[in-house]
Amino acid sequence: MQRIALILIALFARTGTSWAQSSGLDAYLEVARSMSLNDAARSVALDSLTSISLRALSNSPSKTVKLADNALRVESPDGTFALVSLNAPMGDGSYAYRGLVGRSDGQKGWTWSILADEAWPSAIVYRIVHTRYRRRNYYLTLWYKPHQNGIQEKGIEPVILTRSRLVFGARVFAVKSFNDEVFKKPPERLVLRYGPMASVALRPEKSGVILVDEVAPVRDAAKGSYRYYGPTSVQNRLIFSQGKWRFETLP
Repeated sequence: MQRIALILIALFARTGTSWAQSSGLDAYLEVARSMSLNDAARSVALDSLTSISLRALSNSPSKTVKLADNALRVESPDGTFALVSLNAPMGDGSYAYRGLVGRSDGQKGWTWSILADEAWPSAIVYRIVHTRYRRRNYYLTLWYKPHQNGIQEKGIEPVILTRSRLVFGARVFAVKSFNDEVFKKPPERLVLRYGPMASVALRPEKSGVILVDEVAPVRDAAKGSYRYYGPTSVQNRLIFSQGKWRFETLP
């Protein structure tokens, strides 16, 4: 850990960033992205970026708080909560993630906190979907886990808001199978797995409808060998109806 601290100090000196004059946002970002360093150094820088982001968001009621380039903020359509995802590349082609959650009090602003690693998908959350049924709010997060060499993932994950925290995962899918995975009971989330060279669409089409590209093995790969999966010409719609999400295949 001492060696990592010395590396960070050296990089601050090289970039001319002062501890006294700057939050260190750009310098920490440089460390978090530097593939000449090891995973531990990049992870420490990512933790520092998360702490800096938390302070900035907590100290300002504005939604235009400057965040690092590796941070993405998304807000629920009804404005009740927001998520910030931060990431840094790892040596094996995967990414490390950190998350922040903000809850709106409706008047004075937002209350922000760090998400524990086990308490959220640990991914880039790029959209929050909001629907209603019988006066109840339903939320989904759409997230992405890129990988330069291995299996990539895009996920559809419900979020339940309690008084004190967010709970990820809920059995709101009336789905028996997905991405060549068969479910014995309703799943808590849907995960689309595919190869590192593929690009797959998973996005809202309109209120209560999510467009999902179908993926399948390519080049005679075995079923379940997701590193060799790619998109087909088929698209599916995930439709919210009577409190459940159900699939419809497009013609």
